[in-house]
Amino acid sequence: MSKKRIEWIDVAKAIGIVAVVFGHAMTRHGTMFHFLYWWHMPIFFIMGGFFLKPIINNNWWGFLKKRIIPLLVSYFICGSFLILLSHFIRGESWSYTLFYFVRLAYGGRTLNNYLSVFWYINVYLLALLFTSIIITYVKNREAQIIVAFISLIVSTSYKHIYFFQWKYVPWDVDVAFIALFFMLFGYLYFHKIQQIVSDLWIIVPCALITLWIFWEQHMDRFNFGFFLKSKIIHASYHHIPISRVSYIMFIPIIICLVVFSFSYYFCKLMPQFVIKPIQLVGQQTLGIMFLHKAIIDILDEAGYDGAIVETIFAVLISFILSIGYAYIKSKIKSSKRWPATK
Repeated sequence: MSKKRIEWIDVAKAIGIVAVVFGHAMTRHGTMFHFLYWWHMPIFFIMGGFFLKPIINNNWWGFLKKRIIPLLVSYFICGSFLILLSHFIRGESWSYTLFYFVRLAYGGRTLNNYLSVFWYINVYLLALLFTSIIITYVKNREAQIIVAFISLIVSTSYKHIYFFQWKYVPWDVDVAFIALFFMLFGYLYFHKIQQIVSDLWIIVPCALITLWIFWEQHMDRFNFGFFLKSKIIHASYHHIPISRVSYIMFIPIIICLVVFSFSYYFCKLMPQFVIKPIQLVGQQTLGIMFLHKAIIDILDEAGYDGAIVETIFAVLISFILSIGYAYIKSKIKSSKRWPATK
C-alpha cells in the first residue's frame, strides 16, 4: 500500500473530532446530542483498526515503541500541563492538584473537568494492544469475528463493576472491550469499506436509515443512549426495551459508513484548497482531543455559552496549540540526532 495519506480518512477524522467538540460544547442534551454520541467515538476506534497489522516475529517492543509509548508520553505531558493549568485558572488547592496526578495515572472515569476526555486515550491504547494480540495469535478470520462479538456481548452484559473497593476500573478497562469490537471491525473490513464508500446503492439506504432513526429518536419513539466513558447504554423502541448489543452492532457502524462516504465524495468533488485545511485538522485530532475540553471550560467561565461559537474556538485554538506542540517535539528529536559520520 502506498504511504500517501488517504484524503477521505483525514476528512472523516476531522468530521469526527468536530462532532466530539460540538457534543462537549452542547448544553441541551436533546436528539442531536444523543446522535453525536452514537458514533463520534466509535468512528475513531474503527479508523484505529484500519492500518493495524499482526506483530511479526513477536516484535512487541517495536510495536510498543511505535504505537503505544508515543501516545503514553503525550498523555502524561498534556495531562500534567492541563492539571497545572486547571490549578491556576480554577483556583484549586495544591492537595487537590497533586492528587490529580494520581488520578491521571489511574485514568478512566476518575478524570474530569479539563481532563474529562482523557479516558479516550486510555481506552484507545488498551484497544490497540488487545486488538494487536488478537490479530497476531488468532489467525482465523472467522475466529476473530467471533472474538469481536464475544467481547461486545460480555462487556455490555453488566452496568458497573468495582475494582476492589474502588468505584471505577483503572483506565476504563471494561470499556476497552467495547472499543475492541469497533477496532476489530475496522481492521477486518477496511478494504471492504474502501469499496463501500463509493457505492451509492449501499450508502443511500444507510443515509436514509440514519435519517429515519434520527427522526424516531426526536419523536421519542426510538430511544438509544450510548455513552462509552460512563458505560451508560440503553435501547428501546416505543418504550419497549431492546437488546443493547443489537443497537451497538449496527447503528454506529451504519452512521460511520455514511460519514466515510460523505468524506470520500467531499474529497472527490471539492478542490484541493478546500480539502487541505480540513485534512490538516484531521491530522491533528489527538491534540484537539486532548485540549478542547479545557478551552470549552475556559470559554464557559469567560461567559461564552453558544455551542457553535465554542466549537469553532475550541477546534481552532487546540489545532494551533497541537501544531505548536508537534513542531517543538520535532525540534527536540532533531536536536538529539547525531550528525552523520563519513
